[in-house]
Amino acid sequence: MTNRVTIIGKLIDAPKMRSFEQRGGTIDIVSLWLEVQDENRTDRFTIEINDGKAATAAKAMKKDVIVEVTGKLRHDRWKDKATSRWTGKVFVAVDPGEGSVRSKGVAPEAAQSHAA
Repeated sequence: MTNRVTIIGKLIDAPKMRSFEQRGGTIDIVSLWLEVQDENRTDRFTIEINDGKAATAAKAMKKDVIVEVTGKLRHDRWKDKATSRWTGKVFVAVDPGEGSVRSKGVAPEAAQSHAA
């Protein structure tokens, strides 16, 4: 079974870096938040990048850039320590060798506001 998703959207904030301890080492995750609009609705997606090459590309991106992301759809669950309730999120994961992040240029409305 194949789990692959491609999303093209506008970066709504600068990329964020987080570090986690894992198996005696540290891994860095770059997070992006993309906004995808059509005539009826706006959706926002979280992208988590654990691939060195894709992370380097993502770190160079700025707010309002159009980004194409290919990765795997994932679901993460955890128990909230304060409430003891289970919660979760769905996100797109870009793992080593299994996805990509590409800039498609600045969003048209952002380019017009920067030119003015």
